[in-house]
Amino acid sequence: MIKEMSDKKLILNWPNLYLLVFPVIFFFTIFWLREASGPYWLHFNLDPTYSYFFNSLNLLNGMAPSHIDHPGTPVQFLGALIIKIASLGSGVDQITDTALRDPEKYIQLISNVIIFLNSLILFIIGIVAHKIFGNLISPTFLQLSPFLSTLILRHGAHFKPEIVLVFATLALILLSLYALKPGLFDKNQKKFVFCYGLIAGFGVATKIIFIPLLVLPILLFIKKSNFFLYALTIIFSFLFFTLPMIEVYDRFFQFVERLFWGSESYGAGAKTIIDYQNYLAYVYQLFMRPVLLIPFIFSLFTFSKFYFSESKNILSGENKTFFQILIGANCAQLFLILFVAKNPSGQYLIPGIILSGLTIMINFQIWHKTINQRLRTRLNFFAILLITIIIIEQSFSTYKSGKELRELHTEAMKINNEEFSSCARIYHTWASSKSFALYWGDNSGGQSFASQLSGIIPKNDFWFTIHEVSEKEVRDFLLRIKKPGIRNSEGYIDHSKIEENYPCIYFRGTDRGQFFKNLPQFFSSEEIMISEKKFNQTCIGKDENVFTDFKTCERNKE
Repeated sequence: MIKEMSDKKLILNWPNLYLLVFPVIFFFTIFWLREASGPYWLHFNLDPTYSYFFNSLNLLNGMAPSHIDHPGTPVQFLGALIIKIASLGSGVDQITDTALRDPEKYIQLISNVIIFLNSLILFIIGIVAHKIFGNLISPTFLQLSPFLSTLILRHGAHFKPEIVLVFATLALILLSLYALKPGLFDKNQKKFVFCYGLIAGFGVATKIIFIPLLVLPILLFIKKSNFFLYALTIIFSFLFFTLPMIEVYDRFFQFVERLFWGSESYGAGAKTIIDYQNYLAYVYQLFMRPVLLIPFIFSLFTFSKFYFSESKNILSGENKTFFQILIGANCAQLFLILFVAKNPSGQYLIPGIILSGLTIMINFQIWHKTINQRLRTRLNFFAILLITIIIIEQSFSTYKSGKELRELHTEAMKINNEEFSSCARIYHTWASSKSFALYWGDNSGGQSFASQLSGIIPKNDFWFTIHEVSEKEVRDFLLRIKKPGIRNSEGYIDHSKIEENYPCIYFRGTDRGQFFKNLPQFFSSEEIMISEKKFNQTCIGKDENVFTDFKTCERNKE
């Protein structure tokens, strides 16, 4: 009894309660941002969330995924597993039908579980760091990792690879914490190498943008056998976590080859690997982000100071493991920047941004161990000041981000599709519509559930495929819609009957340019439709364009 009370007291002591604060804030911040952004079927939310949802249903039904870009297999498998566990006692057909009729419920459930897992590992990181270092500053730097950019928080609310990459990167940090515990790595080298390889394979299987992070632990590996074991474990880990897509490995590697040689996004452009005219500018642009640049400068200063001290061999002595991981983490960030510069997008930097928490913490610990008490007090003061600045700045940024999402949400909901229930509602890329989200998701999933959707999607809801598809495209989900046209869940339809069978037509989507480019192939030009059929665009929103001959739309004009 006394032992049980003592254990509870240990768990509920104030450091542990403090270390619970940031994981809880992370958990509820993601929920708040998700609520602000609205339903997943809104135009700025649905891709790739609905693609991953439908490919999770593929796995649930024993089929290979069709969407293999990232490749994202662990994300899809996790989705299938959560849906299955949430529906224990029901058959696969029944689960599938229920999920197709209420996808938002299941996507939110999947999101809830992954957010909880990320919050949990964040708490564990704090506990482990406190136990190893004996202070609360180092755990705080680590627990602030996912708060260092609103990119992480915004993408964390969706069912997509980025939210699982957060978990993979935090797992890498957690393992590195154990490696920093004095003597532990040297006594358990094989186990550490295996675990690093396991996490690396999982991360790459989640999204190939994780590849640069594979360099993080390599300075720890002194023996050649460790390098061999690490490489072997990565390969087998990747194969294990992508096993469900074994039937489509050929398409995945075709896509990766195209990505590698292409100088622009998604393998487009000249086959020169990089765009020589803009690549260095993109590298500079990415590297100049304060969340990457400032920690790197800290690391460079620390490295220079200890390298030019009495002993230039910084990879020996008590700071050896700290420098090995610090240099590895900085190199991982640099390689990630070089990797992402092919297709510069902030969201691809998420794993590298999270690593900034680790690099700041290691810098702090190296100095904390080597300076005298008077300087240590000053260091603690500046560390607390930095933590305060990060919290204040990111609190404002997160609030601003939530406000922007709520504005997008409100704007998209201003135009109610149900007001046009008598019309032929024709949606194109990207439309805020439950039907369009189902169409897009099912196409990304190989149109595996077209027959079920024909009884779920309203008969007057159609999809105008206007997505530009490259002649060298290898991904099936885009090749299936290479031909522009009007379609329903069963495929392309005779568009000429639409005007005969419906009293009005309602078009909606964000890609205005492609819409009007392809419109004359099936109806008439924009000018003719406006002059002869009295079409109008008075429902036009901030991002979406609505083109209709239904006069009710006039009342939305401001």
